Amino acid sequence: MLELHFAPVLASLDQLLWASIASVVIGIAGMVVAMVAGTVSALMSQVPARAVRTTANLYVDLFRGTPILVQILFFYFLPAALGVDVSAYVTGVVALGLYYGSYISEIMRGAIEGVAVGQVDAARSLGMPKVMTFWRVQLPQAMTIVISPLAGQFSRLFKASSLLSVIGVSELTLRGQYVMTRTYAPIETWLAVAAIYFVFSSIAVYGSVWLEARLVRGRL
Repeated sequence: MLELHFAPVLASLDQLLWASIASVVIGIAGMVVAMVAGTVSALMSQVPARAVRTTANLYVDLFRGTPILVQILFFYFLPAALGVDVSAYVTGVVALGLYYGSYISEIMRGAIEGVAVGQVDAARSLGMPKVMTFWRVQLPQAMTIVISPLAGQFSRLFKASSLLSVIGVSELTLRGQYVMTRTYAPIETWLAVAAIYFVFSSIAVYGSVWLEARLVRGRL
């Protein structure tokens, strides 16, 4: 019969919590990269020039069509092949950011295109340039629409940071492997690690629900 003994794992809980902070930092940094890449790609998809739109579509298709683990390994070994010294943390954040940026690109594109055409036409009729119309009319409304989807992407990115353990990034999953090896308690260790991932992911999701509600009330 399975017997669980959490005492050895709880003794190492401080190490797991510190490692979880590293995972959160990686998640936030990766989300910043993803937001920049996704927003730029979404804006490129709205440009009349066909070459620019094709470049944006190629980025989305390429990163969404290949496994994230393969991309992490590619970006990890690429700098060494080019003779450049880049830390595993940086390559991991870039890989996560570009991968999830391809999903955020479609989220942002749909939100921008979802703004009522009448409001855009009204802004243009008042003499607003295209750039001002985007920043003052389209973007604020689009951000209200995308809060929940973006929170979902952050939650996925945060959990996907566990894949960086394969390139030696000291985050929660890699620390969990060390704790498991030292305590000989694999089930208890991974239950604790899963619980920490669940807590942080839940905070992100429910926080986005609260923020979205505040923004919606502010628009009423």
